[in-house]
Amino acid sequence: MGLLDAADRKVGGYSGGMKRRLDLGLALVHGPRLLFLDEPTTGLDPQSRAALWDEVRRLANDGVTVFLTTQYLEEADVLADRVGIIDRGKIVAEGTPAELKASIGRPSVEIIPQNPSERARLETVLHRFGEQAAASSNGVAVRLPEGVSDVAEIVRTLDAEGLVIADLRLHSPTLDDVFLAKTGRSLEGAGDGEGEGEPDEQQDPVAASA
Repeated sequence: MGLLDAADRKVGGYSGGMKRRLDLGLALVHGPRLLFLDEPTTGLDPQSRAALWDEVRRLANDGVTVFLTTQYLEEADVLADRVGIIDRGKIVAEGTPAELKASIGRPSVEIIPQNPSERARLETVLHRFGEQAAASSNGVAVRLPEGVSDVAEIVRTLDAEGLVIADLRLHSPTLDDVFLAKTGRSLEGAGDGEGEGEPDEQQDPVAASA
């Protein structure tokens, strides 16, 4: 756990990241085949979080089943083989990160022309490749039916049409988007009093297993 240099120090003087690594070390002493981690990286600095991620990956590669809860959607995307989203005590979505992201829509590409006056012509060309998507005021965006593999053909077509690009941006669905789509946008505790008196865990974090 990288704590040898602090082995002669009292645990009370450890930083938050060191205490989390110590907790994980204690959980691993008996060589478990199944490990539950409850929001293990909450409050950690980026360096400590990265170190803990590496350890979780190592455990999973060694055949340990890791079941973790997290409110960091990026963490679930990076670490998990399968993700379950829990809302008000019920699993509302479950699958691999890729499956969950694909379930709410295809990626889109947004292009900003170098010459703003060519925006209309750019829009005509891009509509050959997919339906219109949300874009910034000076850009045009379309959803990609075949995913990011369409981008190369789009760039070749724009070049053939003599359209000069100022910027090209790919927008892919994230687990944040999935979470909002599956649980809604209402804040915990908001509303007309429904669920009053229930515990705070009404909207649970993402549960991920690696």
